[in-house]
Amino acid sequence: MESSLRNLSESSSDFRLQTTSQSANIIFSFIENLEITPLNLLVYIPILYLLYIVLLVSYRLYLSPLAKFPGPKIAAATLWTEFYYDAVLGGQFQFKVKEWHEIYGPVVRINPFEIHIDDPKGDFYGTVFSNTGIRDKHEFYTSQFGTGKTGFGTVSHHLHRLRRKAMNPFFQPSNVLRFEPVIKAKLDKLCQRIDQYSAAKLGAMPMRIVFMSYATDVITSFTLNHSWNHLDAPDFNPWWWQTTQCTAKMTKWTKQFPWLLPMLQGLPDFIVKAMDPNLILVLEMQRKIEGIVVDVLSGKDGKYAYYPDGSPRTIFHEILKSDSLPAADRDVEYLWQEGQNFLGAGSDTVAFVLTMATYYLLADTKKAEKLREELRVARADKDTELRVVALMKLPYLTGVVNEALRLSYGTSCRLTRIAPTESLNFQHWHIPAGTPISMSSLMMHHNENIFPQSHTFSPERWADQEDGGKALERYLVSFSKGSRQCIGMGFAKAEIYLTIATLFSRYTNMTLYDTDYDRDVKMVSDMFFPQASKESRGVRVLFGEN
Repeated sequence: MESSLRNLSESSSDFRLQTTSQSANIIFSFIENLEITPLNLLVYIPILYLLYIVLLVSYRLYLSPLAKFPGPKIAAATLWTEFYYDAVLGGQFQFKVKEWHEIYGPVVRINPFEIHIDDPKGDFYGTVFSNTGIRDKHEFYTSQFGTGKTGFGTVSHHLHRLRRKAMNPFFQPSNVLRFEPVIKAKLDKLCQRIDQYSAAKLGAMPMRIVFMSYATDVITSFTLNHSWNHLDAPDFNPWWWQTTQCTAKMTKWTKQFPWLLPMLQGLPDFIVKAMDPNLILVLEMQRKIEGIVVDVLSGKDGKYAYYPDGSPRTIFHEILKSDSLPAADRDVEYLWQEGQNFLGAGSDTVAFVLTMATYYLLADTKKAEKLREELRVARADKDTELRVVALMKLPYLTGVVNEALRLSYGTSCRLTRIAPTESLNFQHWHIPAGTPISMSSLMMHHNENIFPQSHTFSPERWADQEDGGKALERYLVSFSKGSRQCIGMGFAKAEIYLTIATLFSRYTNMTLYDTDYDRDVKMVSDMFFPQASKESRGVRVLFGEN
């Protein structure tokens, strides 16, 4: 039987090769006999273009090294499939890929160049996102952000290593712990705003926007040494949240048309504003960061640039003191792009984790009380504040944080890696070197073999493990894995631990207000970040008197 199937497959393959070869011969014969005159060019150019499309599609479907992988033919033929589901339908491609996996199995070719893998065991993620192997990124993915010069946007593994090396000291644990008092100061400010809001009886608070203001003040203080003070705004600056959402939505277009971003940056503001008022907010954010970089390079903030021990206070000064980077990575453009990446990674992603933790704990008050009890016991001395090192040792709080990370996904879109020098093997599939391979946290975190009842918020799934959930953490990929894992993971976790512990210790009378899971929480579109329905009113919370 296997022999028959193999012969049938080989015969089918030979037929496709023969057919494609015959088509190519006809086309080349046609081209050789062309009589080029100015008049008939108008006829020949469209015909030649059509023939080029026929050849290109034939190659992609039958001759490409990826032709053996299963998947819909339309997706293998053109990138327009992804454009339709993501740009036209609004962030639906990720869900379509999941449907294809249900039809074709764990390996699916999702475009002419890329395969997507949904591993039932979850172990192949560590192979694709390797710590030790050479892993490039796919330029089709990185170009959508317009930050190709940065560590995040770098395609080459080796260049990324140099850029990452320059930034690593800034995110080492000792530097994060040194910043802990600043995080706590921002937390105190957040609590003051909550108290003021509650005392003024202004109603329920929109938590994602509130947390966004707080997280932005924290990350700008840490990386730029310039707090943007969004917590000072009476309404918590919802326009800033809109800016990040607009930036994320733009990626669905700039992924297909990377020239759009440079074009927008070159247009007068009034034209950009007429196209979409939110777009100007994106450009203004970039210019604000660029202004800070110019001040750094000119030495205007010299006396505030370093700690007393000589350590840099900004990520820019850290990069500039590195001896591993070429001169091209010390200019204004590189630095402001790097600043934008850190701002984007450390604001809405953290805010969404905190929002998910708040929603799920308040939706099940028994879990909230269990957390409060653990915090009460841990803080037997009420005059002593728990430091982040102690908080990270609390099992139930750790379970809460991990579940919030799992159900907020980090980024909801797929991530892609290329093994340029080695072939990879998955099940019976041989993946040629140089193939872009993508996987997603969305599918990993809802793998029922790894996380039973995966849509349920269950801190106990971590706390009840014999090893405290350490083995399970290998499947938690909110920060990705491998040599390109999020550099700010330690900082983000410290902020999340401190914030959840502080809020649920201090406020015992928090209740959800008019918050519906299907409308306000459930992810219905992938706009790089998870998005709820268009009718969503957000996760809103009433803070009563304690």
